[in-house]
Amino acid sequence: MCGLSRSIGAVVFLLLLPAYVVHLSMAQEMKPAARSAGTTGIGAVEAPIKVSGVPYKSGNRRDPFLNPLVQKKEVKDVDEELSRGLPPPGISGTYIAQAVLQGTSIRDSGRVAIVRGADTRAYFLKEGDRLFDGYLKTIGSDSITLVRETKMKSGKTLTQEVIKRLRTP
Repeated sequence: MCGLSRSIGAVVFLLLLPAYVVHLSMAQEMKPAARSAGTTGIGAVEAPIKVSGVPYKSGNRRDPFLNPLVQKKEVKDVDEELSRGLPPPGISGTYIAQAVLQGTSIRDSGRVAIVRGADTRAYFLKEGDRLFDGYLKTIGSDSITLVRETKMKSGKTLTQEVIKRLRTP
């Protein structure tokens, strides 16, 4: 009886051996693919729920899948510069960045600055004369100081002094 069970076990072993070898070869082939997919290969189970890749479109409603406490609130820059419109012709339509100091002169009434405008013409300016985005504050012997004014939507007016020199150091 013991010999019969051994021979049956040997026959079963010989019958199952080719299936076991095929199973091992398939497992060896699948290991590199599993590693490249980011899984370990041992005990890796495919997720029962597959993602379809269709995004949720909420329209004007709140997304029920997002936590509103975790989301960052966007800070909008409400304080933007107001549009000045189209610049008029002449020196009153010249931006401070476009103005070029050509020279200064001393007159009986005070100093006068010779400034080339955006239209390449020369203009004689006194202190207080307006450009498109600011005015002439002071006239020195070889430089002028201009004040750029920026009007914001909130009602603030930001000022910045710009110095234009005859000769750059």
